[in-house]
Amino acid sequence: MGGYKELDPEKEKKRQKSLRRMTKILGKAWELPNAEPFHSSNKHPHLGAIGEKLDREEYRYGRSGWEDFSKDMGNVYNRHIYG
Repeated sequence: MGGYKELDPEKEKKRQKSLRRMTKILGKAWELPNAEPFHSSNKHPHLGAIGEKLDREEYRYGRSGWEDFSKDMGNVYNRHIYG
């Protein structure tokens, strides 16, 4: 479970639902036209790294997890545009 304390079943269900939504958002970003430069990079954050974090379930439960996910997504595009 990504190293987190055991959550009650209802919270775990909601956390899994959030992870599925994040994965869906990442999938849509991956499939955008001209998104290839954002898929991977040696010098910038990239969508592949976010996917790996999702696979490892590193995003926390609730609002803070969504904030971290949003920050990571924003960093990918910001670094590629201005980096």
